[in-house]
Amino acid sequence: MKLKNILFTSLFVSCLGMDIQAQTVDDALIFSQEHNGGTARFKGLGNAKTALGGDLSSITGNPAGLGFFGQSDISITAGYNNARNQGSYFGTNATRNKGRFNIDHAGAVFHFPKNEGYHGWQNFNVGFSYENTNQFNNNVRFEGVNPNNTIVSAYTDDIAANGSTGFANDLRDLKLIERFSDNTAGYFPITNETGDKTQINDVLTSGFSSRSAIAFGGNYNNKFYIGGTIGVARFRYESSSQFSEYGWTKTAAVISPDNPDSDFLDPSSGNNQYLNANYELLDDYYQVTEGAGFDFKIGAIYKPSVDWNLGATITSPTWYTIDDYNDNYIGVDYFDNEAATSSFDSRDVEYTNPTYTYRQITPWRFALGVSKFFSRGLITADAEYIDYSTTKRRTVQGRNTNQENAWDDAVKQSYQSVVNFRLGGEYLFTNAISGRAGFNYFGNPYQGADNTQYSGSLGIGAKLSNTLYMDLAIVHFVNDYKVRPYTIDEGFWNTPNPTADIKHQRTTGVLTFGAKF
Repeated sequence: MKLKNILFTSLFVSCLGMDIQAQTVDDALIFSQEHNGGTARFKGLGNAKTALGGDLSSITGNPAGLGFFGQSDISITAGYNNARNQGSYFGTNATRNKGRFNIDHAGAVFHFPKNEGYHGWQNFNVGFSYENTNQFNNNVRFEGVNPNNTIVSAYTDDIAANGSTGFANDLRDLKLIERFSDNTAGYFPITNETGDKTQINDVLTSGFSSRSAIAFGGNYNNKFYIGGTIGVARFRYESSSQFSEYGWTKTAAVISPDNPDSDFLDPSSGNNQYLNANYELLDDYYQVTEGAGFDFKIGAIYKPSVDWNLGATITSPTWYTIDDYNDNYIGVDYFDNEAATSSFDSRDVEYTNPTYTYRQITPWRFALGVSKFFSRGLITADAEYIDYSTTKRRTVQGRNTNQENAWDDAVKQSYQSVVNFRLGGEYLFTNAISGRAGFNYFGNPYQGADNTQYSGSLGIGAKLSNTLYMDLAIVHFVNDYKVRPYTIDEGFWNTPNPTADIKHQRTTGVLTFGAKF
């Protein structure tokens, strides 16, 4: 697994006081995926909506589905979202939960009949909707005792890779690194690479992505349905990431082979007091990213017979303009021993980057769907193709093609194309009560990284009267992946990268209340 393949890392080492572009490789996926949105009916069906119509989810699902409306409709969907994460790191488990209420969907369709007969265009319908397409509210934590390496090795690798003399000087002021006697070899940590170190990684994120849309759909001869959607997308993403490391610095005997002339070895030097000292290191990273953009979708549904639907959609990229702000803080306290209640020295450094504006272009999406109807229900299925490696970022206020090409190459090396599958079914228990179930499997967008995503859903619907209806759905989403708090050169340091196993589970309950008129 590579650094750019990591999910929710606490440290973006390569953007410490330097170039911001490294973090946006991860943003390429964060702001392109959509796992939420839609009414409770379609969520109960696993959001398999490419070949189904007659629901307000069609506005952003397959707009051709608007052609199935025989009257106007309006609804609102509220939901509660709870995220639970369990992190396992060097045999230690940690669990975090975070929940939030929100409005998932609101919309209306207005029906305009065009023909009283059975031939030609039957209707032309217009829909408007607001949809919460993703939730970023989450808390990932893992902790354990790492006997193999230190985060300071990742700092020195970054210096070697980027020639960051300013960063090197800051770390020397923090008393965290020293030069090898061979200057061409760079720097080595003063903190022990081997020996037990308690490490804690805590990432708290919040925010949302949403889409407001207008859609048009028509019905030709009750056989062919076509539609289009224009959407305005927005998002806000806030992340506070803290990595802590507690351990001991090296002794003179350990430092001497790497640099026998080190100032740390001189008893008369002030640096000598930092040897064989207990330390507490904190790396804190904060990011706020928000943006807005537009996209469009076209869709069609064909009925080869009364009991079959075939559907297809093409979704354009979302052309975003994004503002990003981030800062990074590194602080270290030194103690005479583990029992000391106060440090004999505290040092810190902070990096604040000005707000950075850029454009991001998400991938195209292509979907095919099929639905089969029975006397008391239906089964529907979708397949969606997305190539995340085609995500683009473009500079503004003066093109920087070298930066753009480097970022595009990094995205291509990090991500790949996926096929997402959705399956759903509905059964009519009575003329007023129906039950639903669905399953989703999401392809792994990462190259060379473990990432499994799937979800299951259950739902129930009730017709309250000739005009009023209510739907309820529960969706349980599971994402198993691996994450690294930092990445080191395994060949140089002769030790494996630390890796945590994360099991993310998100349970969402949604309720839709609607009326036909």
